This record gives sequence, C-alpha cells and structure tokens, in this order.
Amino acid sequence: MTEQRFDRRFLGFGIGFPWAVAFCFAAVALFLRRGVPEPMGLHWDGSDADLTISFPAFVVCTAIAIGVVGSLCGVLAGARLQRRWLRRVLMGLAVALSLFLATVGAAFLMGQQGLKTADGGTIDSIVLALGGGAALALGVIMMFVYQPTPLWTPRDDQALLEAQAALLGQPALSFWIIARSSSYVFLVMILLLLGSLLLLLSPWLALGLAVVVLFVMANLSARLEISSTSQPQRLLKLKIAGLLPVCTIPMERISSVEMTKIDLWRLGGPGWRRQPGKQRFIARSGYAVRVQLGADAELLVGVRNEAHAQEVLEYLQAIEGAA
Repeated sequence: MTEQRFDRRFLGFGIGFPWAVAFCFAAVALFLRRGVPEPMGLHWDGSDADLTISFPAFVVCTAIAIGVVGSLCGVLAGARLQRRWLRRVLMGLAVALSLFLATVGAAFLMGQQGLKTADGGTIDSIVLALGGGAALALGVIMMFVYQPTPLWTPRDDQALLEAQAALLGQPALSFWIIARSSSYVFLVMILLLLGSLLLLLSPWLALGLAVVVLFVMANLSARLEISSTSQPQRLLKLKIAGLLPVCTIPMERISSVEMTKIDLWRLGGPGWRRQPGKQRFIARSGYAVRVQLGADAELLVGVRNEAHAQEVLEYLQAIEGAA
C-alpha cells in the first residue's frame, strides 16, 4: 500500500485556517463600512490619494489574498515531506502570513475611519505594528506546536509492551480524551483575531466571544478514571474538562468490551452525548472503545490511536475476566 502524499488532518487545518481568517476579516470590515470613505485610498502623494479602490473590491481582494497565500503554505505544510522541520516552518508561515495580511487590511481600514474622502488618509501604524508583531509571534508558536505525524519505531513497541506489563496488577487507569491540537490552535487563533477586531466595536462582544470559545474548548476534553483493585468498589468515572462528572459506572456492570473505528461527524460531532441507553464522549475521528453495560446500555469512549485503544481494551477485558 502506498503512503498518502498528504496528511489529511493538517491539510484541512492548513487550508481551513487562512480562509477562516479571510471570512473573519470580511465580516469585521462590514462592521466598519460606515466610517470608511468610498473609494478607499491605497497610496497617497502627500495628503492626496493618487491610488484608490472601491470598498467591496478592497475587501474581496484582501480576503482572497489571505486565503490563497495562507492556503498555499498550508498545503505544502500538509504534504508528507521528508524534512519535518520544513513542514513546521511552512505551517508557521501559513498562520503568520494569513494574520499579517489581515492586519494590513485592518490598518488601511482604521487609517481612513471617519474620513469623507480618501484624501488625508493613511495606514494606521499602531494597528500594523501590533498586528504584525502578533502575527509573527503566533507563527513562531505554531512552528513549535505543529507536530507532523511521526513514524512508529521499535522503541514505541517496547514502551507499549512495558505499559501492557504494568496492567497485570490492575492499577488505577486514567487518561485524557482530547481533540487534536490543531482544533485548539484554531480556536485560539479565532479568539485572538476576531476578538481583537470585536474589541474595537465593543468590549462586551469580545468578552462574549471569549466565553463561547472557552466553553467549546472545555467541551472538547474529558478525563476517564478507573479506580484500582485496592478500592472497595471499582468505579469508572468520566469528567468533562477533568472537573465535571457526567458518568459514574460500577465496574461489575461491564458485560463486554470491544474496539471500534468511528467517524466523529457521523456520530454527531465532538463532546458529551447522552441518549436512552447510550452514552458517549468522543473528540476525534479514529478509534474508540465500546463498553457494553448489560443488555440495553453502552458507553462509547474515544481514545488517541489504535495502540491506545488496544491497551484500554486489554485492561477492561482483564476486569471483565476477573468478574
């Protein structure tokens, strides 16, 4: 079987993020429409505008530039290149260039706010400096956060065997169920970019956006805990964001367990879901463990990857066998 030329997970982020930035820029530009002259100035000879462009054309051209330039770097970052450091640099460029182009557009808009004509306008140097610095900083951060998919090595096999050996004594088990890091980075970028622009309109709008983003991020993670054999009663607990318990199940209720492959969006999206006889928490497509609780109840829990699913499966099967 030939290896795919592109990493689909990061390819989607590399293409989606620049266009999300472009959409946010266009949306905020419409809020600022009333204070901007028509046509807008792009270059000034002294105080006279010698190059102008209509507002709709300016917004469309800027949005397209953000999407195309950012997506080009994002596509190259999603390609399975041999040098992982190059993919990191390209993904950092995709984020930095997208945000910088949006900053340039915002600087033109803010530099001409309140003017009836393009004459006397300028590029807002404060917006350009702050936005450009933030774009550079976030691009560098993205270079370090972005981790191209590594190859499985014999060292990983050894670590897996050691982890499986530790299960013989049935110690406590706990692990996080979290979305991919690109999902959190995407939400943070949206909060920083759109929040800073909304802050120009109203601090309450920016605060509302921050609350919504933080709520979504909290619902993209959960912690599953299983008590050890030293406890009087072994319990399986699921806590949203590691704090809010939503599911507590005595281990003796487990009748069977199995590993299954899941599609996140076919199951209704990420987060906690509860239906009659069914409970589940999944944060990403891939593998999950289905725990059957009697004849008419089940719990579906997402895991990191196939190896982790196998580890959890063997742990629960040992409990089932002991029961």
